[in-house]
Amino acid sequence: MQIKNELRKTARRKRMIIPNKKLNDMQIQNNLLGLDEYKTAKTILIYLSLDDEIKTDEIIKNALKSGKRVAVPYCRDKNGNMDFYIIGAVDNLKIGAFGIREPDINKCKRLDNFENSVIIVPALMFDKSGYRLGYGGGYYDRFLSRYSSASIGLCYDELLADEVPRDEFDKSVDIIITQSSVIKGKNGGKNG
Repeated sequence: MQIKNELRKTARRKRMIIPNKKLNDMQIQNNLLGLDEYKTAKTILIYLSLDDEIKTDEIIKNALKSGKRVAVPYCRDKNGNMDFYIIGAVDNLKIGAFGIREPDINKCKRLDNFENSVIIVPALMFDKSGYRLGYGGGYYDRFLSRYSSASIGLCYDELLADEVPRDEFDKSVDIIITQSSVIKGKNGGKNG
C-alpha cells in the first residue's frame, strides 16, 4: 500500500507538469473518437475530469451530439459503490461532496442496462497490460469486476509504465489510449 501511495504522489506531480497538455488532450480525444469500440457503442460511461486529468468534456459533447447516451459516475457511499446516471447535457451536473462534478440524481435516470456500451476509466497512470493506478477508493475496480463490455483507459505517454503495482482486486482495462498510441490489451476490445 505504501508503494502505491508513493507512486500516486509521484504520478500527480508528473501529471501537473505534462507539456502541451491541451494539445495532448485533443490528440487523445481524437484517438478515442476514431476507435471502433467507441464508434459502435450506443452508450458511453465516462468520468468527469478534474483540472489536471485528461479533459473529457469535449468527448461528452461529441457523444451527445452524435446521438449516444452518456452516463457519468455517482459515488453512492465511501465503500467503493458507484452507479452511473444518464445525462442529456452538461447542465445535468452539480458539484458533489468531494468538490467534483457529479450527476444531479434528481434530474437524471440511473443506467441499469450496460449493453452496447464502453466505459472510459480514469487513473493516475496505467501500465502496458492495462492495469491502473487509481486514486485508492476502489470504485472503478469494484465496478469493472461486474462490467463485461469494453473498458478504455486514457493516459498520457509520460504516465504509461511497464508495470504498476497491483493486488488481487485490481482490474485491467481492455484498451489504453495515449496521445501517440492505442494499445489493445490481453482482452482486446470487446463490446456487448
